[in-house]
Amino acid sequence: MAKLMSLIMIALSSVISLAAQNSPVEIIQRSLDSVGPKSERERVKSIHAIADCFGPNGKYITEIDSASGSRLVFRQARTNGAPYVGIQNGASYWTRGVDGEIKMADAKTGFVWHSHDYQRIALEIGNYFRDYTFGGEEKVAGIPAWKLNAKDELGNDAAVFFAKSDGLLVGFAVRNPFSAATEMIRTVFSEWKQVGKLKLPSVATATDKTGDFVLRFRAIRINRSSDDLFAVPAKVVAMTEILEVHNRARAAHFRRDAALLLSSFADGFADVRNGSITRPTRESSLSRFENYFRNSEFVEWDDIDAPVIEVSDDATLAYTLVHKRVRLRTKNADGAEIEEFDVFSWIATYRKIRGEWKLTAIASTRAPK
Repeated sequence: MAKLMSLIMIALSSVISLAAQNSPVEIIQRSLDSVGPKSERERVKSIHAIADCFGPNGKYITEIDSASGSRLVFRQARTNGAPYVGIQNGASYWTRGVDGEIKMADAKTGFVWHSHDYQRIALEIGNYFRDYTFGGEEKVAGIPAWKLNAKDELGNDAAVFFAKSDGLLVGFAVRNPFSAATEMIRTVFSEWKQVGKLKLPSVATATDKTGDFVLRFRAIRINRSSDDLFAVPAKVVAMTEILEVHNRARAAHFRRDAALLLSSFADGFADVRNGSITRPTRESSLSRFENYFRNSEFVEWDDIDAPVIEVSDDATLAYTLVHKRVRLRTKNADGAEIEEFDVFSWIATYRKIRGEWKLTAIASTRAPK
């Protein structure tokens, strides 16, 4: 009996030891240690990387500058087309055209940009995904690897793979945020390069439903990117503020808060619809919306497309183009609950007044039924 108990204890000890080795924390830490010493990893404030790329549509170049604080500049260029430039600084995302024209972008687009930031992903793998759980063993490009299930920064399911041999990150699989179906994009690292005292990915293959995209990095430089690259232009600040006003209106509808909705209206606000122009007083608007909200329960008040936001060069005037679906429950004259659904498009104009963006006019249309 004693011998049997001893064997059981040894077996349990082995299982516990194996479980500890395969815990997400241990797997991630081993990966980071394989990249380089903690002191060297923490010394990295910015990364500049250039890759020669080849995909289903031919050759192109990808260039990335990334820095701590969720800052990134993503550039892609083909020989026969204008370069694409996307920039992130914290929660602000924007693109910049060759003529300097600035357009707002969103978190989904930003996710695509920094899904290419392979060197920083290897350096900060514990931060790029969350909610890790052990997913077993899997071969990736012929390499035996530990699999961790996780969530990406958009909250979608993801998988991350680490070589059993040396712990290095083998690759990851993430959901295409712009695909209606659940399309996964898998990235595999096949080569690594010594950069100072760090080992960083130098060849990556990203595969989606159209085929393979191979990125071969010919330059990886540490702490060479200027902070000026990530500076947020005044127009982007303005666009972000207007988007907040736009989102506040949605919150007001679901909270049935007429005062919150009207807090963004300018004095002299103009309403253009049904062939007429009205300038309701603040008191009459408050009464109208309070009655509307009192008798309505909103199911949807959602953008069909991201609002188009345009701002003047001096960031004092702006307009938005909005495409929205509205679904609500209300009661008819007999007191029976009914559901209404409409699609609206409108243009809204704004002026910055005493440091705050105020809604000056709306011209609205409703899709015919």
